[in-house]
Amino acid sequence: MQNLEELKSQIPDYAKDTKINLSTLLSQENQVLTPKQVFGAALTSAYVTKEKLLIRIIKNEAEKVLSESEMKAVKSASTLMAMNNIYYRFTHISNDKEYSQMPAGLRMQGIVNHGIDKIDFEIFSLAASIINGCGMCIDAHAGQLVKNGLSKNQIQMVAKLAAVVSSASQLLICEAGD
Repeated sequence: MQNLEELKSQIPDYAKDTKINLSTLLSQENQVLTPKQVFGAALTSAYVTKEKLLIRIIKNEAEKVLSESEMKAVKSASTLMAMNNIYYRFTHISNDKEYSQMPAGLRMQGIVNHGIDKIDFEIFSLAASIINGCGMCIDAHAGQLVKNGLSKNQIQMVAKLAAVVSSASQLLICEAGD
């Protein structure tokens, strides 16, 4: 399997909703986000799920719309959020609130030096944060997006993309286990 159409053609009936949602959301005609935002958020989400086949499939699709610098920024967002989401989730859920008052002391220059449109990078970071389940990071990235003019509908679309990519990852894991 190398592309989205092949993946969708092999999705079993029990996962018909995933198939339909992939078709609807991972479309260059998605009217809520730009194609770069759609495929960047989807690829970031795929990297975060760690499902190798899904990463390859979505990467093949994303390369049609994302530049080399945007592809690198997707990797940057997914790796930075792997660190930040764990750290900030720790500070948020710890009963000892002193941790949230301490400086993180983690290098995070990639958040500002990513080389692409700031809004796109925030969208990619939000997608990763949604899958990683960091409420503080979700709020921070969603807040930045709202501050930069995105609607709640657009932010919700990022969540939908992350959810559907996560579902596709789970589907491939289920199918690999048979």
